[in-house]
Amino acid sequence: MKRFLDITDFSREGLREALNLMTFMKDNRGFYSTEMNKKTLVSAFWEKDRNSESAFRTAVLRMGGSVIPFESVEGESLKDAVIAMSSYADVIAISHPKKGAARAASLYARVPVINAGDGKRAYPVKTLCDFSSVWIEKNHVSNMKIGFLGDFSDNALVKSLLQCLNLYKGNEFYFISVNGKPVSDDYVNLMDKREKNFTVFDNLFDVIGELDVLYMTPVTSKSFDSEIMFNARKHNFVLDERMLLSAKPDLVILHPFPRGDELDYTVDNDSRAKYFDMFDRYVDACMAAILKTVSGKAGRLIEPDYEESTHDVCCDKEDCITSTEKYLPSLFFETSDGRKICKYCGQELK
Repeated sequence: MKRFLDITDFSREGLREALNLMTFMKDNRGFYSTEMNKKTLVSAFWEKDRNSESAFRTAVLRMGGSVIPFESVEGESLKDAVIAMSSYADVIAISHPKKGAARAASLYARVPVINAGDGKRAYPVKTLCDFSSVWIEKNHVSNMKIGFLGDFSDNALVKSLLQCLNLYKGNEFYFISVNGKPVSDDYVNLMDKREKNFTVFDNLFDVIGELDVLYMTPVTSKSFDSEIMFNARKHNFVLDERMLLSAKPDLVILHPFPRGDELDYTVDNDSRAKYFDMFDRYVDACMAAILKTVSGKAGRLIEPDYEESTHDVCCDKEDCITSTEKYLPSLFFETSDGRKICKYCGQELK
């Protein structure tokens, strides 16, 4: 792989291969200890993320490589920064607050790019960690009842994990909407495409007894119309010891961290709480991403993925990388009904 920008860069077979690789890593920590010998990863985090930065650093060190933190200079373009990084590194891990930043970086990078998070568009390495956690804890990824808890208006982690689990037969999905709002059309379209059943709840207690997997996401008052509404609804979604009395004995509880009010500390000692194990899995996911992009590559440099503009219009979204990096080519693909979708941020041009 020249790049790892989205979980959809993996086919179903590629996902299975990655899962097998991470399962092997779990039991053979030292097997890849020299894979990054004399190789360097540049950690380019415009958007600070302690857990991600630490996971990538640990992964590289376990593989015998070195890490260079890249500090951005005020006013420097993403293009100039990426070209400079390509001279220092064998692979670049990039995290940026704008959607599509990793794709934009791949247009100019002469080494592989790994997306460590671009705005709220994609977190593919975290998703690989989440998906592998389901696989390892349940020993399969099909014929399950899977619950997601959180705000589903714009959650890249939920959407990406849903994309993976949606590929496998027999899975049913339950959405516990903490603020009572419907799931986004993106989620619905994903499930409709593969004719998957899903149900939306506004109370965790009503569904927890049915679940095989519960994937929780941080909940704060920002997801609600007011602080009063947040406090009024809190009892509907907080997972605590009392709530767990109704859950299956083999329920798997996952959380990407940091936690909010939705996950009580009394759950930490329950055998069904598997979220702390995910920190190790995140390191394994970083190692897998590095192996897929760097290992066995003949020569250090690759050709950038530069593309010519597809349209004469520009994306109109403020959270898209094109809103600040004006030199980027305009890249869209058109749907069968004529809608234009930005290849950077994934949003429709209005």
